[in-house]
Amino acid sequence: MTFSDLKFIFIFLPTSLVLYYLAPKNLKNDVLLFGSILFYGFGSWWQTGLLAADIAANYLLSKTFSGTGRHYRRLCFWLTVGANAALLVWFKSRNFMPVGISFYSFQMIAYQADVYRGTIPREKSLLRFGTFLFFFPKLQEGPITRYDELSGDLRRSPCHAENLEAGFRIFVVGLACKVLLADKLAGLWKQLSVIGFDSVSTPMAWLGMVAYTLQLYFDFSGYSLIAIGIGKMFGFTLPQNFLFPYGSISVSEFYRRWHATLGRWFRDYVYIPLGGSRKGMVRTIGNLLLVWLLTGLWHGIRWNFVLWGLSLFVLIALEKLFLRKRLEKFPLLGHLYVLFVIPLTWMLFANTNLADLAVYFTRLFPFQAGSLRRGLAGIRNRLRSVSDCRLCFPLPAVRKISA
Repeated sequence: MTFSDLKFIFIFLPTSLVLYYLAPKNLKNDVLLFGSILFYGFGSWWQTGLLAADIAANYLLSKTFSGTGRHYRRLCFWLTVGANAALLVWFKSRNFMPVGISFYSFQMIAYQADVYRGTIPREKSLLRFGTFLFFFPKLQEGPITRYDELSGDLRRSPCHAENLEAGFRIFVVGLACKVLLADKLAGLWKQLSVIGFDSVSTPMAWLGMVAYTLQLYFDFSGYSLIAIGIGKMFGFTLPQNFLFPYGSISVSEFYRRWHATLGRWFRDYVYIPLGGSRKGMVRTIGNLLLVWLLTGLWHGIRWNFVLWGLSLFVLIALEKLFLRKRLEKFPLLGHLYVLFVIPLTWMLFANTNLADLAVYFTRLFPFQAGSLRRGLAGIRNRLRSVSDCRLCFPLPAVRKISA
């Protein structure tokens, strides 16, 4: 079931709200958890069972962090994080993932890290812990939420008419972005894929790139608004996920505004623990490289996502070294720079086949078709040299392209 489903809009959501508002305060979390399990179960009951088992395991494992021995606590923590990460990698490597596993796995890891650090107390109630992770507005596609952002609401179970009204307004805006804009724009990109990139003209290639860029933004930001609006109706405040990213003047600023909760997660649980920018420029560049490789692989274990992550690493590293100061000095230039390079990086994201990727870039830049063909063929050959790991997927051959 999706948020734009008529069954969700006219049956599931109103029924859930009525039952939640009518339930006594001490039963509101029970109602919310039961409704969230039903919502997830409509898609697949075995995936619902997997998430329930995952929640129970993480709840029990977090108890081990209270051990007195420092080394014992550290060992238990890393085993817990490793188990969550291994489960996520295993499903991604099979090219079949339970819905939302990328999001709820990161939320579990964040919870375990915060409990281990002592920044939040361990949740003793399995009901509240399960409700937090099963909470259906954020279950499928985020926002990636920290436990301390919802723990207060889970204890208070607030129900106010103003929250219902405010949440409904946000919900309607998000639904309009998704249904009226994103779904319509998606049609152009699908048509280009059906026609075949070999037959696409340069103007149409640029138009398709712009359409995909807008479709991706309105789809994901619209979904986030829907989730935030639904959460508000139930009295929960979910974090903002899109902060007008295309108003940025640099790629690094763009990714602080785009899918902000994912960027925050990598910053707080990977980049800063590795040393962030506190240990010199060389270490900073190395930390950025690891973060963006992991960001690419989080989206999917395919070479195009690796290339997407590496392209963003290169751009952000250049900004870190010298480019950012110039962009800040000339903001208009910075805006134009973002509006040019970000859509190009989305083409790396959109094309999972390297052959299609090569063709599309030769349509975008026909005057450099030969160079692009040789460059992408070189990338393919280098990837083949490490094909023993293959990131669990065979590398596609790059077709011969006519200029």
